[in-house]
Amino acid sequence: MKPELLQFLFSLQQVCENFKRMMPNSIRTMRMAKEIQDLTKNPPHGITCWPKNDRNDLLEAIVQGSEGTPYANGNFRIDIVIPERYPMDPPQLKFLTKVYHPNIDNATGLICLDVLKMPPHGRWRPVNNLSLTLTAVQQLLSDPNPHDPLDSAIAQEYIANRTLFLENAKKWTKLYAVDDSSARPSKRKSMDEEICEDAAKRLRPSSPSKPSNSEESPSKDSSVACAQPSNKIIRPSSPSKPSNSEESPSKDSAVACAQLSNKIMLKRKDDNEPVFHEAPKRSRKSRSLVRSEGDSIPEKQ
Repeated sequence: MKPELLQFLFSLQQVCENFKRMMPNSIRTMRMAKEIQDLTKNPPHGITCWPKNDRNDLLEAIVQGSEGTPYANGNFRIDIVIPERYPMDPPQLKFLTKVYHPNIDNATGLICLDVLKMPPHGRWRPVNNLSLTLTAVQQLLSDPNPHDPLDSAIAQEYIANRTLFLENAKKWTKLYAVDDSSARPSKRKSMDEEICEDAAKRLRPSSPSKPSNSEESPSKDSSVACAQPSNKIIRPSSPSKPSNSEESPSKDSAVACAQLSNKIMLKRKDDNEPVFHEAPKRSRKSRSLVRSEGDSIPEKQ
């Protein structure tokens, strides 16, 4: 055969292998996206399932024990791993919570269930889904199968002494499966109430502050005005009219204004042209106070 034909066949074989490798992943991704959506909108009774770390191949579920069984009021956590060839291969489930059950291994959490096995020993089919599988696990808790056990001692106890088995199953359920999950809604409610009370306290109108003395406000305003002189260039303008307010600024503020008025002329770094900055305005009484201190400031006419 020609080398060109051999190269073409080799490249075609690589394309087929890549396609086979990609097809199961794409089928699994689409299938799991739909199943997770169904489990979120319409979960089976007593079953909750969600993906871990936003991955479709790793999930976790909580199965509640049915009423009238030794597993009632118990919340059993289950770890779920989706294989690459899903749904051709069944999902891998194991209990994270210890269960006193003949069909569940207490050490590893593995489950002996025909729905989780491939034919001819099991009954897994590609049409099955996670909702059906988790429902079968919940049914297994209510109806154990001692003839296909993973723990032979518990299976023998189930057959020979059913009363003792029920007592031990109830003890394990209270010890490992009954946690604070039943109290979580009340805890959340109390936390919400605390948040609402905190928000209500913040929204309450605060007590009115004491009005400041009228004599202190002019001095504060004048001191702030003196501490922050304006940077605008002065242009000749008509003298301002004296204010009609009866309150006069304090003596200290007038002295501070007088000291700052001697430093209002600044020079630019680039050229030597002086730039005049607007000095804070003062009333006639403040100027009289300045003259009494011995500082000579020409009075505007």
